[in-house]
Amino acid sequence: MNRNLKDGLDPACISLELTAKTRDDAIHELIGLIHAKHRLKNLEEATRVVMEREQKMSTSLENGLAVPHGKAASVDRLLVAVGLKKKGIDFKSSDGQKSKIIILILSSAATSGPHMKCLAEISRLLQSPDNCKKILKAKSVETVYELLIGSES
Repeated sequence: MNRNLKDGLDPACISLELTAKTRDDAIHELIGLIHAKHRLKNLEEATRVVMEREQKMSTSLENGLAVPHGKAASVDRLLVAVGLKKKGIDFKSSDGQKSKIIILILSSAATSGPHMKCLAEISRLLQSPDNCKKILKAKSVETVYELLIGSES
């Protein structure tokens, strides 16, 4: 089981098809999902730290995955949102592929452990093209959630 991802991800923060067409809009849409569920203390700061991190270096990985992330003083725990985009969004990936699975991570600026562990869990899980395909083919939020957090065993 992916414990950090499980702790930070709520099914309400999963979108089976983002409406966004650009990287910046996708980040705003995913932060909006987190805000709707968890009522962020400072929405502007949360958005700013993720956008600043993305400006420094693209958070796009191979296999059509992007993991925009940031650490904010106003966030007190790990929060995760997931968005799928079948046609993909340009996150300026080194392999030239558009990102179809976008996983946004927000965490506390006061600690790095959960943030780094969650990034590692996502990277390990989605380095497999088969896992990415299963997620993209999912017909329900619950299926995406189960595929991401893994089994309880």
